[in-house]
Amino acid sequence: MSRLIVNFDGGSRGNPGPAAIGVVVRDSGGKVLEEVGERIGEATNNVAEYKALLRGIELAAARGASELELVGDSALVVRQVEGRYKVKNAGIKPLHEEAKRALRGFDSWSIRHVPRAQNADADRLVNEAFDGKSSDNAPSSQPQPEEGPGSIDPGVDIGHVHLKVADVDRALDFYCGILGFELMQRWGADAAFVSAGGYHHHIGLNSWSSKGGSPPPAGTTGLFHTAIRYPTRRALADALRRLSEAGWPLEGASDHGVSEALYLADPDHNGVELYWDRPRDQWPRPPQGEGVEMGTFPLDLDDLISELKD
Repeated sequence: MSRLIVNFDGGSRGNPGPAAIGVVVRDSGGKVLEEVGERIGEATNNVAEYKALLRGIELAAARGASELELVGDSALVVRQVEGRYKVKNAGIKPLHEEAKRALRGFDSWSIRHVPRAQNADADRLVNEAFDGKSSDNAPSSQPQPEEGPGSIDPGVDIGHVHLKVADVDRALDFYCGILGFELMQRWGADAAFVSAGGYHHHIGLNSWSSKGGSPPPAGTTGLFHTAIRYPTRRALADALRRLSEAGWPLEGASDHGVSEALYLADPDHNGVELYWDRPRDQWPRPPQGEGVEMGTFPLDLDDLISELKD
């Protein structure tokens, strides 16, 4: 085989949580030669995407490809492999290096980003792996049934929150300057998009219809708070350190059993929750064993900040 096209996708339910990958190998004419969908244990979304990329490279090499075209819907992975984004995450660096080494075995290669809809077959394989269906390393010839009404797909999550603010620069001083989010794009003076880890944006900020405005009065409906989840207790402790050094006041701090949380308000008085989730096997459960039994108990801030002593 001279030239192969490989679509790859990965995902996790929990981030980190149970993870799976999907890979589709096609010849230069678009004919499906091989499909792989498999679970890979516990991982983050980004690690799963890299694992899918590596599996795709491995399959192409095993088929003797000299030219390789990689296609994925993770802008972060694609841009990092292209060299346009730096790899800052310590857990991603060895996977990125492994991918670059593996790609040296081809005479030529390319990688491109596509919308998720154009990577549907690889995405399907990820979901089939989660649902316990096997690809058997062969092209699927069975039509996919349409899903009727029922529970939402467990892979659905909240992609971003977009806030109306009075002053975008003031909001950026808080979200980037204090909390440490990265500015991904600025749209003139009246809009900006910030994220963690290179995602296109977790928080949008705009003053298109709110410039110079004031917070809504009590007794009105709207957003209660934006909840920002940190991957570890130590990361949450670092957020507490940042707030303390900036003199930013907390409005509350609670242990909910399933999570530990800090509560505050941003410069526009939008509620903000900073929290980390305990592992699922530590969540308190009701006597019948189903669901969770959350509570609200005081959070020991001295104990939390001690996470940074090591």
